[in-house]
Amino acid sequence: MWEILESESELWKSASLSTNEERYVRRIAHPRRRLEALAARVLRDFLEGGAHFSLSHSFPWAAAIRAPHPVAIDIERLRVFPAVEVYFMNNADFELVSIENFTKWHVWCAKEVAYKLLCSRYDNLSFKREFSFLGEVVEFRRGNDFHRIQVSFEEKEEWLVAIGREIS
Repeated sequence: MWEILESESELWKSASLSTNEERYVRRIAHPRRRLEALAARVLRDFLEGGAHFSLSHSFPWAAAIRAPHPVAIDIERLRVFPAVEVYFMNNADFELVSIENFTKWHVWCAKEVAYKLLCSRYDNLSFKREFSFLGEVVEFRRGNDFHRIQVSFEEKEEWLVAIGREIS
């Protein structure tokens, strides 16, 4: 995790991006989003650990992870949760949050990690219908397809991070 304190011009001096990545970042119109995307990529390049990587950002934070196996990360700045939970949480998710020590942010981060791991294999993934939050596991079901994503959380006063990998 990295708190972004640098200016965009400072980050460009540290960036080692492919031509496609550079094009992608430069096309981001919103200055803060461009800064976040650039910071996450600079952070990634400081890490060792394998060919697989994942990036995330939630201003003023950026996160990156590398691993020898497919992996995903999501970071969220902790704040009042926007009134969107009905679009991504199912009844079982709401029930688990009401009785366990999890928040809507935990559900969001866990499902975002699962999405990142599966989005290249499936179109039109539904956080609400196809992903079930079970705490440290997210289950995905579509027809006969079934996947389990193991999720670990790290939480500080200002942010929550979820890291996940497929376990079945």
